[in-house]
Parts: sequence; structure tokens; C-alpha cells
Amino acid sequence: MARTKEFDPEVALDRAMNAFWELGYEKTSMQDLVDRMGVGRRSLYDTFGDKHALFMQSLRRYVDLREDAEREIAEAAHDARDAIRQLFEASLAEGSVLQKGCLATNSATEVALGDPETAREIERHFAVCQQLLSGLLRQGQREGVIAEHHGAQALGTGLFNALLGLRVQIRAGIPRMRLAPAVDEIMRMLD
Repeated sequence: MARTKEFDPEVALDRAMNAFWELGYEKTSMQDLVDRMGVGRRSLYDTFGDKHALFMQSLRRYVDLREDAEREIAEAAHDARDAIRQLFEASLAEGSVLQKGCLATNSATEVALGDPETAREIERHFAVCQQLLSGLLRQGQREGVIAEHHGAQALGTGLFNALLGLRVQIRAGIPRMRLAPAVDEIMRMLD
């Protein structure tokens, strides 16, 4: 007779995601994962695989949640310009509370260089984010709230790079009050 799981795999995966997010891939040990997930070592391996497999599941969960949240922010905004500001403000707000930066950005700098699977997932996620920003720029130009002389694709890449830089600074512990004025300057780029 098969044993039933004594834990919720979704909850355990969220806990693993938070461990990798807080500690980074290299510093997260299997014992850290067992302790934080509340799962026995054997159950962890049976359900999620090895550390790398669990990391990839955690990273995919994170980027899915991040992409959903970014789409929701964009859809709830008054106009495209407001959506762009809200995306930057959301990163600042989340970062100042959690002080973990962005798991995808952290993984890009820590893991992706030596791990092609991580690099592919990060590249896919970054492309989705860039497309969202470029789409908002085109929408804003149609709405008349963003200057039409900008190339939406190139400026979208620039905005995305600014967002990544902001997330790296958050991870480095730069206080929100020092980073917030940068959002105003970034928004001026849309004029």
C-alpha cells in the first residue's frame, strides 16, 4: 500500500523557493531545505529530486508568480505610463520589505553562468519581462502618455536593465529612500 504524503508539496516548494531566494543556491544546503520545508530527506528526494531539480522547480514557481504579478499590475494601472511606474514601485516596495532582491536576478548572477538550464529559464523570464515593458511603451505611445520618438523595443530593453539594476541594489541592501528618486528619473526617460 502506497503511503500518503505527510506534507503539502506546494507549501514545501514555496518554502524551498524562499530558502533559495534568501540564501542563494550555493549557500542553501540540503539540511537547510529539509529544515525549512518540514520534509524528511527521503521524502524531499522522492518528491522533488536532488537539490538542482528542486532549485529549478523553485525558480520556475518564482518566475510564474512574478510574471502573473507583473501582468496584474499592468492591467490594474490607469494607463501604460502608470503601469511602468507601478512595476518599478512594486520592486522597491517588495525589496524594502523582503530585502532579498529578485530570485531570478540573484540566480542570473550566481547560478546561470555555470548552469545552462538555469540560464535558459532566466533568459525566458527576462524576455517575458522585456516584452511586457516594450508592449506598455507601445500602448503608452498610442495613449499619448509616452513620447512617440522612442523606439519601444530599445527603450523597453533600457527600462528592463534599469529594473534589474534596481533589484541588484535592493539585494545589496541599498535603502529604499536612496533608490526611490531613481524611479522618478527613469520615468522622465519616457518624455
